Amino acid sequence: MLTSSLALILGKVATMAVGFLFWVVAARTFEQSEVGLAAGAVSAVMLCTQLALVGVGSSVILNYPRHKRDPAPLLDSAFSLVAAASVLAATIFFVIAASALHELRVVATDPVFALAFVAMSVLGTIGILLDQVSTLLRRGDQMLVRALVFGVTNVVLLAPIAALSSAAGAIWIFATWVGAAATAVLLGAVQLWRTPLRYRYRPRLRGHLAWPLLRVGVPNHWLTLTERAPGLILPIIVTELVSPAANAAWYAAWMMAWVLYIIPIQVGMTLFAEAANKTASLTKLIRHGLRSSLVLGVTGAVVVALIAPQLLSILGPGYAEAGSAPLRILVLAVVPLTFVQAYFVVCRSTGRLREGIATGALGASASIGGAAVAAIATGLVGMAVVWVVTQVVVSVWAVWRLFRLSRASRQSDLVAVNRSRPEAEPLPAGIAERGR
Repeated sequence: MLTSSLALILGKVATMAVGFLFWVVAARTFEQSEVGLAAGAVSAVMLCTQLALVGVGSSVILNYPRHKRDPAPLLDSAFSLVAAASVLAATIFFVIAASALHELRVVATDPVFALAFVAMSVLGTIGILLDQVSTLLRRGDQMLVRALVFGVTNVVLLAPIAALSSAAGAIWIFATWVGAAATAVLLGAVQLWRTPLRYRYRPRLRGHLAWPLLRVGVPNHWLTLTERAPGLILPIIVTELVSPAANAAWYAAWMMAWVLYIIPIQVGMTLFAEAANKTASLTKLIRHGLRSSLVLGVTGAVVVALIAPQLLSILGPGYAEAGSAPLRILVLAVVPLTFVQAYFVVCRSTGRLREGIATGALGASASIGGAAVAAIATGLVGMAVVWVVTQVVVSVWAVWRLFRLSRASRQSDLVAVNRSRPEAEPLPAGIAERGR
């Protein structure tokens, strides 16, 4: 489990590292406002991909053991579902952007931008599902390779645009993501074909498989959205309520903090897969996951906090000046997030989805609403403080519930063991008397 988790974490870190190089090139070439606008569009499309997943990845993990002998129909239905849902999600965003947003309205009104946005929504959603399938197959190495290919392709495509014209604008910065995502998805298809599954996608949607995927996946998806949506909505808030230039600094700081957040998130995903396969007791898995996440997360947080200005100055002095303080605050959230992710794994694995969704929804609402107020009143530092405080509050509840659920699980196991033992034979009378 630890090996697969580390491979998945390295895959995400590799994506962020090469992605950082991408944003360095963009920041050094284009106006900060154009970079911020492109980052806002990227956050918006990532939000669409999260909405479009509709929990299918979690559902595939849970349903896969029953389809091991012939997983192709299950996987075909899963990929077809998320592809259709991603187009619908992009369409919904266009309506919102055209009617309610100011800076990001261009995404819906510019035909080239809109086409690129839809393509990225579809490809990005399929890419995330590929990552979840790799988790299921314990092939985190596949995700690592795809991540590296995506990042390198992104930089390679941006370089000629940057060389030809620094006035290309946000639309061309965003367009490079589409080419990189298409390359990564194509590679993912080849990787799945080369596994023992010999899987090749066919566009089909079987109703008797699609409905169970949604029935199991949607409740799990609501929980995932409460985890992921705030981080994707915050850059949109900064773009609209502060400025695109401020969002460039916020997005850079958030991207660096997200490298650390990936640790508890990916460990949690692996824990969920292991719990679904019942490789060990849930309590043992959670303890192992907490130790791994805290060691890796705290170590990384200390390093990033110490060198935050130097990291951001690579993008430019404006990024370091505006983003260093928020970054140092944001990295603190890796500790509470570790306990929150472990709690969500328990909620998923024990059928307590309503409890997890309620907790996640309250935390997400508080972080988004508080950040919107802070953005206007105190700027990026206030937003970072609101985010961390919200995670701490939610983690206090998560720790208390983990303790209660762990104690209840131990008591249940003890009762089960006692019931499984044969009744003891009565002691001879003489021995019984001496015992008294």
